[in-house]
Amino acid sequence: MTKLTKSMIDSAVAGSGDSFLWDSTLPGFGIRIKSSGVKSFLIQYRNRQGRSRRVTLGRYGQLTLEEARREARTQLSSVAQGRDPRQERADDLSGMSIRQLAHRYMTDHCEGRCKPSTIKAHQWLLDKFILPALGRASVHELRHRDIDQLHQRLKATPYNANRVLGLLRAMFGRAQVWGIVPRGTDPTAGVVPFRERKRQRFLSIEELKRLARAIDDSEAENEVSPYVAGALRLLIVTGGRLGEVQRLRWDQIDWAHGLIVLAEHKADAGGAKALPLNSAAAEVLRRIPPMPGNPYIFAGFVDGQPIADMQKPWQRVRRRAGLADLRIHDLRHSFASFGIAAGASLPVIGGLLGHRSLTATATYAHLSADPLQIASESIAKLIAHDVLGTSGA
Repeated sequence: MTKLTKSMIDSAVAGSGDSFLWDSTLPGFGIRIKSSGVKSFLIQYRNRQGRSRRVTLGRYGQLTLEEARREARTQLSSVAQGRDPRQERADDLSGMSIRQLAHRYMTDHCEGRCKPSTIKAHQWLLDKFILPALGRASVHELRHRDIDQLHQRLKATPYNANRVLGLLRAMFGRAQVWGIVPRGTDPTAGVVPFRERKRQRFLSIEELKRLARAIDDSEAENEVSPYVAGALRLLIVTGGRLGEVQRLRWDQIDWAHGLIVLAEHKADAGGAKALPLNSAAAEVLRRIPPMPGNPYIFAGFVDGQPIADMQKPWQRVRRRAGLADLRIHDLRHSFASFGIAAGASLPVIGGLLGHRSLTATATYAHLSADPLQIASESIAKLIAHDVLGTSGA
């Protein structure tokens, strides 16, 4: 154990679980490195009853090392006088605001547990809807009618309204676990979600041709990068999810076995997933110029990172194609519809869309004889000419 320094903290690497660095000059002061990489200053001490206690002082970056050291010295000094900073903090929770609860929920619950895309979606809901309306309200004073009124105000967008309700429900669920509010105290109880109508939009062959021309023309006129254009083409010919394709790396392409192997995906509880690398998808990838030093296939403007935003270039492409109502996710629906037109069964379509999980890359070595591979190739042959100007062979 040595004196904490900034360089020591900067070079600390996250492990599989929480790890700690302790300061030799101020016993009880240290920093915790979560498996997610988040670094937070803390103190550890024993209260009058001899129980070990920890109190988080703040995140590294929001607090400097010297600021954290001064705060730790103050807190530990109060411990020496018989006080219990953690208990005092708990006693102050009666005045906790929704904004403070949201911050704790995002840091203590979501970080290290939720995918980056989930955290981003939660933060968007908080910033857009929840905090402007309820951020200053006290956790203990918030009532059912407050939640219901916010939910009703969002009824024009039932999807957003229901996601807001779900996030608030999850936050209050954790608040009960943490002892911030009594068990059974949930102001979201009884608020009924709106009915959501699932929107089904499928491309016709004629619309597919217009879209393919729009992608080609947009790329030729530098309205979109070759990486955006390539990502859109791959979405069309594989039925992949946007997030999976957007973050696809070169080392996930198994050329030998004709596979796209996804270690992380939306339904990854069962392990890795593989998509057949049909001939059209392989042709799309061969046309992508690898960006030196960037592991991602569809490189973004930031060195070493994938495309950050597909929505703005997508809006330009679909406007050019005259398909203003088409969402990127509809490309996935359309892949399924073309698959049915090619004679694939519903279970096979479900497999192609990743509605089942496979566990190891080695399992996929024989997939060339699998009905998934056959079906994917059939779909590719049906639409490859319009997307790539080839026969798909």
